[in-house]
Amino acid sequence: MGKTIDLNNFVDMFKALGHPIRLRIIFELMESERSVSELWHLLGVSQTLVSQHLAVLRHSGIIKSFRRGNTVYYSILNPIVVEIFKLIQKKLKGGKKYVS
Repeated sequence: MGKTIDLNNFVDMFKALGHPIRLRIIFELMESERSVSELWHLLGVSQTLVSQHLAVLRHSGIIKSFRRGNTVYYSILNPIVVEIFKLIQKKLKGGKKYVS
């Protein structure tokens, strides 16, 4: 038999991706690393809400945070997520980054 796969890891990742704001965050981070301030301006939602969603993505291992000076930035940690998003975009042939 092959390797045993812990399906809980899959479930956790897909749960983390299961919210429109978190999906929009991923799309923005695919473009470039971003600070919380940049993200809440880009997404048009409160800084508190962005921070909460970033925490979910960080705890699931999808993104990482790092400090540059006094500012915390976020970027994609798991490149598989980027590949999944690109495949879905290609399949849907969407011309826009995202539609809310």
